[in-house]
Amino acid sequence: MAVMALALLAAAAGQPEIKVAPVPGKGFVATVAVIDADQYDPVIDRIKVLATQRCGALKVRFGRYYFDNQIDVDRGVTVIKDFRQNFSCYDPATDPYKPVPIDWTANAVEIGAATQFATRFLNNLDRGNSATLAGMMDPALEATPDEMARFSKEAKMHQTGAGQFTARLDGWLNNPEDAAYPGAYAYFAVLSSHPGIVGTCGGLLLYRVRTGVYNVSQYDVRYVSQALIDEAGYSDEELNRLCQR
Repeated sequence: MAVMALALLAAAAGQPEIKVAPVPGKGFVATVAVIDADQYDPVIDRIKVLATQRCGALKVRFGRYYFDNQIDVDRGVTVIKDFRQNFSCYDPATDPYKPVPIDWTANAVEIGAATQFATRFLNNLDRGNSATLAGMMDPALEATPDEMARFSKEAKMHQTGAGQFTARLDGWLNNPEDAAYPGAYAYFAVLSSHPGIVGTCGGLLLYRVRTGVYNVSQYDVRYVSQALIDEAGYSDEELNRLCQR
């Protein structure tokens, strides 16, 4: 009740309302109805505070999160709707997930395995193989074939011809602070050569389960339509603003 009061107070002060509710057997879920993309980071920071309050002496583990991206053409901004962030509390002393050494680096085998996995994911995304896509996600995300079918549809909705998605390895992260678990992560930008898509924002974050084995820890890609230039007259600056978060 105290947390809800804090959320309502924040909303009254002009900030988006954050609701936190228990999820039986799985921890908690924080929800936000609608925000502009530039409010994303401040909202996440507030959710971290609320989660820390809920967990008390235990540590916070963030899990499944989900939201819809929409472009408000009139205002030239990306709008996030129905944001949901699950989290649970854990004791570090009994945590089965262990960090990699701070100086861990990926060798050629790991780079090849991660790149192959990311490429296979994007190929299945383009083909609409939703069951395969769901199986490639981190189990903690609880991704369903129906949900992945929706992601595939959104990825292809602006396409006007044949092309391909390409995964570009942009770097590795060791034990990132905001990840679900400690360990090694590979970040791939997602590029598209499909006619009808002028650009993309975001990418794939892969978690290294063990040597040469990966799953998708985060899928967050927005596909920018050529129609925003041809019909809405967006400038390069306005298009770049859509990618900001």
